[in-house]
Amino acid sequence: MQFLTDRIITLAALFDDLQQHAEWADPLTARQAEQIRALLDATALEQVVQIRLGNVHALPWVYYPYTNEVTELLPLGSVTLKSASLEGEVRGVLLAWLTGNQVSLASGFEPFWQQIIERASRLKTFAPFNLALTHAPQDSTPVIFIPEQTHASVQGKAGIRYQVAPGASAPYALSVDLLDAWSAPLIVKVHHAGVSLSEARRQLSPDERRQRLDSRLRFLLYKTQRLPHYQQVAQPQTVAELHQLPVLTKQALEQGSPPYGRAMASQAPPSGEVLVSGSSGGKTRYIPYSRDDWQSMIHEAVQTLYDIGLVAGDRVVNTLYGGHMYGGMLTSSQELALMPVEAYTVGQNITPQELVYLYQTFDINTIIGIPSLLDTLLSQAKQIDPQFRIEKVIYGGALWPEHRKEALIEMLGIKTFHSILAANDGAQIGYQSPPLQGVEHYLVDDYNYVEIADDHGNPVADGERGHILLTNWQKFEYPLIRYKIGDVGRIVPQRDGGRVLEFLGRSDGLIILNGRKAIYYQQVADVLSEAGIGQLQLTISQKGHQETLQVSIEAPQPLDTQALEQNLQAALPSLRPGDGVSIELLDFRVRVVQVEQLARHPVSGKIRLVEDLRFSRPEEVA
Repeated sequence: MQFLTDRIITLAALFDDLQQHAEWADPLTARQAEQIRALLDATALEQVVQIRLGNVHALPWVYYPYTNEVTELLPLGSVTLKSASLEGEVRGVLLAWLTGNQVSLASGFEPFWQQIIERASRLKTFAPFNLALTHAPQDSTPVIFIPEQTHASVQGKAGIRYQVAPGASAPYALSVDLLDAWSAPLIVKVHHAGVSLSEARRQLSPDERRQRLDSRLRFLLYKTQRLPHYQQVAQPQTVAELHQLPVLTKQALEQGSPPYGRAMASQAPPSGEVLVSGSSGGKTRYIPYSRDDWQSMIHEAVQTLYDIGLVAGDRVVNTLYGGHMYGGMLTSSQELALMPVEAYTVGQNITPQELVYLYQTFDINTIIGIPSLLDTLLSQAKQIDPQFRIEKVIYGGALWPEHRKEALIEMLGIKTFHSILAANDGAQIGYQSPPLQGVEHYLVDDYNYVEIADDHGNPVADGERGHILLTNWQKFEYPLIRYKIGDVGRIVPQRDGGRVLEFLGRSDGLIILNGRKAIYYQQVADVLSEAGIGQLQLTISQKGHQETLQVSIEAPQPLDTQALEQNLQAALPSLRPGDGVSIELLDFRVRVVQVEQLARHPVSGKIRLVEDLRFSRPEEVA
C-alpha cells in the first residue's frame, strides 16, 4: 500500500472512461448497471481511504499522535475473489486491487470483465490496472467470497446489513465493505511499537524515498489538474521533473486567493479552517484549508513537535499569537491537544508575572513562542524569581541571535533550544534537533518539499545559494506548487538520511517586525515617494523589548519628520504598535531621520536598502 495514491489515480481514470463510454452496460440488466454506476465515484473512493484506512498521506502507515507510533498496512498478496453477483465482484475487485493485492477473479460474468480489462489497458496511468480471470484457483491462493449488501429493513436475506436514516443518502458501498469481515483479510496490519512516523519514513531506502515523493507529486497534480490556475500546466511524473512546472509567485497566489480571486479553489463543499495571511501593509489575504488538508497539517506538525524534543509529560506554555484568524495559537493548541502533554494556552498577552506563577504552581518546563517576545519574557521572569528555570524553548517566526540564546541557556539551564521553520502560507518546512543549530533545519519532505532555484526558477546544485521554492504535497485547496516564499537558502549535505536546509533570510525586501508583522521596503518607499523622497534606507534594531524601524532619508531641503512618521503609520497598519501584547514585553516604534547622505557600498556606490541589526552582537552594533 506504499503507493495507494497511484491506484486511486488509475481507478479514477477508469471510472471516467466507463462514464464516458457506457456500452459496457448494454448487456447488463438495469439493476446491475445502476449498481455499478454507483461505484464509479472517485471522490467517494478517496474518502473511503481517508476515513476507513487512515490519512492517505501517511499510508502505508496509520499514525497515532498520542503514542507517537505507527501501524503498517500491507497487502495480503495474491487473492482469488468470488461473488454471487456482478456488483459483488466489482466491489471485491476494486477493494482488493486498491489495497495493493494481485487479484484473480473466478467470475460468472467474463464478457463484462474482458471488456473492462481491455478498456483499462488503454489508460495512460502510472499504475496499470491488472486483473486475471481464472476458472481454477490455485491451492496456495486464498479465496475470498464477497457477500451482497442488504438494507437492514429487508428480512430473511443474508449479507452485509446497513441502515439509512430518513432523508439520508445510501452509503458508498465500498465504505460499508471496509467495515465488514470479508474485507479484513485483504490487509495485513503490523504494529511498530516505539516507532514514530518520522522514523518509519527514515527507514526507507533512498530509492524508496524517491519513489514515495514521486507518487506524492503525481497525486498532487491529479488533485489540482481541474483547478483553473493549473489546467494548462505540464504533468511531470517524478520530482526530478518538478522544475517543468512554473514558479508560483506571491502575486499569482494573491490573485487566485480570497478575497481577490478563486482560481486556486476546488469545487468541493466548504470545510476546514480559514486563516489570515500575515498582513503586508494592511492588505489582507486568506488561506483556506479543507478539512482533510487541515487534519494532515496538524498530524504532520505533531510529528515535528515530537522530533524537536517534546515528550510525554511535558508542561507547555503556549505564547503564540491568536485571534483574528491568525494561525499560530490555533494550530499549536490543536497539535498539543493530540499529544500526551499538558498545555497552558496563554497567548501573546502573557506577562512575566504570569509565567512565574505558572512555573511556581504547575512546574512548567517548556515554552513555545517567537524570539522577540520570549527573550524579554524569560529574562524578566528570572529577575522576578531567581529560581525560575525552563528546560525547553521552542520558537519560530524569526531568527534568534546565537549570543542571546547562549546567555539564556546559561541563565535558565535550558537543555532544548530549537527552532521550527514555517511559511506563512504553507505551515512547517523544517525543524531543529541535535546536532543542528543556528540556521540549519531538517526538512520535512513528506509535507513540504523544498527546492533551491535560481532567479529563473531552475534548480541549483546542493550547496549553492538560491530562492526557496515550496511544494506542499498535502494541501489541495489553494495548493502551493513551486511557491516562491521570498526566502533564500541552500541545501547542505544530508545527515541521517534527511535533507538539511541552511536558511539565509529574505530575498524580496520583506521585513518581519516583532515576529509576525510584515512589511515590504517598497511599500515604505511608495508612501514616502508622495512627499518627493526618493532615497531611503531602513534599519531595524532591537534594544530590550523594543524593536525600532528607522527610516533614514536623503533630501535636499528640511522635512517634517514627525509628519512623515504619522503618514507612514496611517498608510501602513503594520507600523502601528499594539497587537494585545504587553508593552513591557514587546514595543515597536518607527522613526524617520533625515541625513545628509545615506551610507553607500564603497565599490558599487549602491545604498543598502535594508539593514537588520537585531541579530548582531552588541559590540557589532556599536
